Amino acid sequence: MKKIILLIIVMLSIQLSYGQQIRFNDELDQFCKSSIKEFSSISTERKALLEDVAKQLSRKHHILFTCQTNSRRTLLLQVWAQTAFYYYNINRSSFSIGDSISNIYQGVVDILKESGFSYIELVNDAPKGYIISISKKYPKNIIVPKIDLGAVDTSKVIVVNICDNGERSVLTAKTIHSNLPYKSPMSFEKTPDEKQKYFVLNKQISIEMLYLAERVKEILSKTEELPITK
Repeated sequence: MKKIILLIIVMLSIQLSYGQQIRFNDELDQFCKSSIKEFSSISTERKALLEDVAKQLSRKHHILFTCQTNSRRTLLLQVWAQTAFYYYNINRSSFSIGDSISNIYQGVVDILKESGFSYIELVNDAPKGYIISISKKYPKNIIVPKIDLGAVDTSKVIVVNICDNGERSVLTAKTIHSNLPYKSPMSFEKTPDEKQKYFVLNKQISIEMLYLAERVKEILSKTEELPITK
């Protein structure tokens, strides 16, 4: 794998004013509040992993989630991390990649819709794409199309491998900065348990990404904004 990986350049300039200028859908706002109340459910082991990511992210502007494919877990993480950055009013961006361009799995779209996100299906797209946003009044697409990707040195972004045991990451071990594994829900797809498994995964990711954003904000507040690798 080359040292230069795909990352979004176009989005680097989109560092808009967050906080009060960004209005969440009411349903999504309530979902975030409920997830924040569940920070205590995060295990000590997971908190240690998230703390490592938070410390690295406090020194960089961008986080990249990666595994073998980019249609389920990595996309959920990208969406929730960016949402958490908006929620806590911190100037960070999240992205995700896999080894191929594939459709966003419908179960991901469905669970995000249930969480309160707005979405528009893009017609005549190959693969199928969506505009997923935190509000109809703020229709910025959190999931950026692969066509908008450019080349950026991996030293300028924190790369997080989310593959579980036995899965192959699209990147080499030397490229990975942190490991934050999530179990794949794919084995439950097309079964009666699929919806529940996606609900549990989505909730876990929302809790952990909001916790991550809170920790980044706390670290930055104590260090008066550390030097950032842009």
